[in-house]
Amino acid sequence: MKKFLALLLAALMVITVFAACGGSGNDQTKGTADAGTTKAADDKETEKQSEEGGETETYTIRFFDKNSGTKEFGVDRVSQELMKRTGVKVEVINPTGDPAEKLSLMLAANDYPDIVLMDRGSDIVNQYIEAGALIPLSDYFDLMPNVVEMYGDVLKKSVYKDGKNYYLNNWYGVDPDPVNAFTMRYDTMIDLVGQERADSDEPFTWDEFVQLLKDYKTKYPEVDGKETIPFVIGQPGNGEINGAFAGANGLKNAGYVDPDGHLHFAVDSPRFIEAIHCMNELYREGLLDPEWTSNVSEQFTSKMSNTNVFGFGGAYWGAWTPNAALEALSGDKNMHYLAYKVLGPGIAADETTYSGRSTLGWDAIGVTVNCQNIEATCKFIDYCASREGQDLLLWGIQGQDWDIVDGVHTDIGGVAEAYRADPSNYVRESGICSWTWFVTNVRHDDGTATRIYYNDMDDTATFAAKNITNSAWDTADFAGLEPAGNSVEALQYQKLMDDFNQYYPKMVNAATVEECDALYQELLDKMKADGKESVEKFMDDAYQERVELWGLNK
Repeated sequence: MKKFLALLLAALMVITVFAACGGSGNDQTKGTADAGTTKAADDKETEKQSEEGGETETYTIRFFDKNSGTKEFGVDRVSQELMKRTGVKVEVINPTGDPAEKLSLMLAANDYPDIVLMDRGSDIVNQYIEAGALIPLSDYFDLMPNVVEMYGDVLKKSVYKDGKNYYLNNWYGVDPDPVNAFTMRYDTMIDLVGQERADSDEPFTWDEFVQLLKDYKTKYPEVDGKETIPFVIGQPGNGEINGAFAGANGLKNAGYVDPDGHLHFAVDSPRFIEAIHCMNELYREGLLDPEWTSNVSEQFTSKMSNTNVFGFGGAYWGAWTPNAALEALSGDKNMHYLAYKVLGPGIAADETTYSGRSTLGWDAIGVTVNCQNIEATCKFIDYCASREGQDLLLWGIQGQDWDIVDGVHTDIGGVAEAYRADPSNYVRESGICSWTWFVTNVRHDDGTATRIYYNDMDDTATFAAKNITNSAWDTADFAGLEPAGNSVEALQYQKLMDDFNQYYPKMVNAATVEECDALYQELLDKMKADGKESVEKFMDDAYQERVELWGLNK
């Protein structure tokens, strides 16, 4: 009888073990976000029971990063330190080919990891949300206080139509780095206006700028046997005027919001024709490169690298290649093109719009319903997004790579020098700026950059940061409102872009102001005939929904 009872007890124990294995959390949950939330709650309870039983287990977060290339996580010192501080293991899944295709295949097979990093501008983000593949992170913000603090109002602009946040933005926040400028040869500026004025951050009025170009042309009709070109711009863009002239006149190329809060094409803004008038004046006065409409990127850079050009309008970093060429030619850094702010007629310095950037960044990082431990994952995310976590990822290890010296973040490990010597290899080997997750553009309180490499700026970037201030605006408010696909509005929209691209160079190159204005009116009439009102209504309806959802001020 005792033998029988012993065998019976053994059998029951075996059955219990198999039952426990069958109910383990190894099966990946698929389906809606609600299902993922329920599973996450079950996992938290399982984790709690394990801790009460004295058993702890390091959780492994599987992370698909479309930007990771072939890099291996856990090899460099930064990734090792991150796992040490967060108490989790991280397995980075590389795209191994086209990231968009990989993301689509994972979604189709319900075979996605804990975290996915996707292109925010791609429709793949909405596909993941609509398929119920992403957990609503806003339901877990109580676990992520650093996320709430660091992201701030960006979270309002990242909500889905149901009012929830399904992803966190990467490279988010107001980017202090300028964009467009009137970029002029520094040595020539010293020659024409003197050292003090050339070094000043005081903007030039429009009349002062025009006179400056005229003085250059008068003093230097030729340089090195070539006729001089006072000012150069690149070929026309699609549906936009040159960013420097738009910025000087307070124009937003992305759209115009009227006093009643309704969205229109930029051509309806009173400042549009003022910007065109400025460009037309330079053309009529012989101060604008007559070949500007054919200045493709390579030709533009080549032209700027010659000694017979005074300045150009566009993104300030367009000067880097020409500056290197001019310095190599002469050995004189004063020949560099440096950024200046010019004010359009009647425009105040703080009304300019030189620096349009999106506060919503480039990437979307979401947690999927296949995540086995939402609490551990949220804590990992919260650390990465914290200022301490960002400093680890983007500055390295404090005390080794950097430290606070006299209250300022300071490179103490020769990081910037090593980076300049071999950028790609140093990033891979050190891990600094290798794992760019939940990146904020907002500088430290001490004014230093979010990335250690960007704290060591050359004269081009330094001058732009000094001179192009109080000129930022958020392109995110207008992004993605255009009709897409093969809808009637989408076809009309393309026709309107064609109309604009046809008339833009004609207006700039008009022989008189009267001809310029007549062409502008023709453009408005042509766009109206080609469906402008219909397309604007489509875009304004979408804009009003965004205003309501995001809580924007019209």
